[in-house]
Amino acid sequence: MMEDERNVPLMVISENVYARNNSSSSNSDDDTKESSESSLESTPPLSSLVSQEDTITLPPIFETPFRPDLIHKAYVHLDSHSYQPQGRYPMAGMNVVADTNDPPTGRGVARIARAEGGGGGRRGQGAEVASTRGGRQAHPPTSEKQIHKKLNKKENKLAFCSAIAATASADMIISRGHRISEYLEAHSDILPIVVDDSVSGCATAYEITKLLDALCLTDDMDRLARRKARSGRSSLRGRSKKTGKSVLFVTHDSDSRIHKAVGALPGIDAKSTSQISVLDLAPGGSPARLTIFTKSAISQLSQMIKSTHLDILKMSEDGKDESSSTTAPVQEEAGAQ
Repeated sequence: MMEDERNVPLMVISENVYARNNSSSSNSDDDTKESSESSLESTPPLSSLVSQEDTITLPPIFETPFRPDLIHKAYVHLDSHSYQPQGRYPMAGMNVVADTNDPPTGRGVARIARAEGGGGGRRGQGAEVASTRGGRQAHPPTSEKQIHKKLNKKENKLAFCSAIAATASADMIISRGHRISEYLEAHSDILPIVVDDSVSGCATAYEITKLLDALCLTDDMDRLARRKARSGRSSLRGRSKKTGKSVLFVTHDSDSRIHKAVGALPGIDAKSTSQISVLDLAPGGSPARLTIFTKSAISQLSQMIKSTHLDILKMSEDGKDESSSTTAPVQEEAGAQ
């Protein structure tokens, strides 16, 4: 069912959040503990960042019904666009002089093609054909194969809208594996997190870390560092460590300084409203990624994405409500008769 438009509070990030601790460093453990405790005390609580006056009206895209089947389908199809075509050398396994006996029968041996030669190690051995050692492949992959999967435009748009709407659900975000604070879990009406446009000016990884610390999202960033290395075949092939996905920043401009600063933090990405897709909102096909929107990005989403299916859903639900309201008196009259 389509819900009414709702408002979310704006997170106002002050300059004190990015302030560095300029106190002199000490080598003693006590001083280190005191400095860490003072830095934690200097971090403002999350409730103080919530603006009581400024609110953001979410666009209708956040009212899209949750469609995990379409989101997974769109992810699989869009992910195929990054596959690299592969093929085989046409003469692989066939660069050898081999032929069957003429006639092929009557010698008490198989009719397989055998290598010719004047006494070499390969003379008389089966070669060239698919059933022999070092022979060609029976049905090798070709580089002309169409590996890019196509998707209907309306399906892609509905999956994209549904993936954005899933970022406003605290239960879905937690079920995906993200770790949020108890305050955000208790006040789910704050989600999706919308911050002011000053966040786009974060130019260093330190400022982003302080920002996530102020939003109580440091645990979600630290959980990636606690991942264990994989063993077995993946380790032998250089894939022992697998980096997950953490916070996604959505800004209004791709030239913002935060897009370059997030490169130093594993698992954290920044995309503009024109670059974002299902691949970013639902990594691995699992929706409800922890996402932080800027104020201008929300306004751009309302102007940029004007999906026709939202109007169709509203019209269909309005028609259902009208039909239910008209059938009720008819049923009462029939009962009275």
